[in-house]
Amino acid sequence: MTRILIIALNVFVCTTLAAQKKNKIALELNYGCNGNFFVRSYEEVSPFSTKNFFNKNFLGTIGGIEMKYDLNKKSRLGFGYARSINSKEISYTGNYIGVQIRDWHITHTDKFFQIFYEKDFSKKMSFLKYHGGIFYLRSNQQEILIKDRPNGGISYEERNYKNSYLEEGGVFLGVQFSRYIDTKFELGIRTRIYFLISTVEFNNLTLTPVLTYHF
Repeated sequence: MTRILIIALNVFVCTTLAAQKKNKIALELNYGCNGNFFVRSYEEVSPFSTKNFFNKNFLGTIGGIEMKYDLNKKSRLGFGYARSINSKEISYTGNYIGVQIRDWHITHTDKFFQIFYEKDFSKKMSFLKYHGGIFYLRSNQQEILIKDRPNGGISYEERNYKNSYLEEGGVFLGVQFSRYIDTKFELGIRTRIYFLISTVEFNNLTLTPVLTYHF
């Protein structure tokens, strides 16, 4: 999956450089909210510990940057990166062990590397677009396990790609509404749904304002 993304990125960069002279390139920034289905799927009950903190809040934030290349007047090829964060504030005081957690935020971070195809709904509705593509995902998960008993202890772990090989792949679909606010800038709003093929489950639902600059 990583090699495929590297090859696709090289192709996209070469295409971008070649197209700059024709003013077919657009840079897009987005930031908004996300709903992460995965962060509510943990099983926190365990016979090996008395209290676990794995789950985070369903609602979080997501932001990213994308580059688009016009294939024609109605369609585009895009490549992008996005980062989402879901957290949860936790507090805990031990009964047997000397541990106290006060207003601590435990987080889950996802990094999306995306390639997609975008098209206008019609010539008269160029302000409304739909798109779909593939993505490669790497996660960073914070987890706390507490054995609140005599001779117990606490385990704080941050799992990621380097130490736990947390990576997934999937597809996404989206719809975007945007309008020109001058000759170069567009302002709009976009929603996307992400589905993990590797685990056969929905991962993320996003809603983000979008600012686009046309070179």
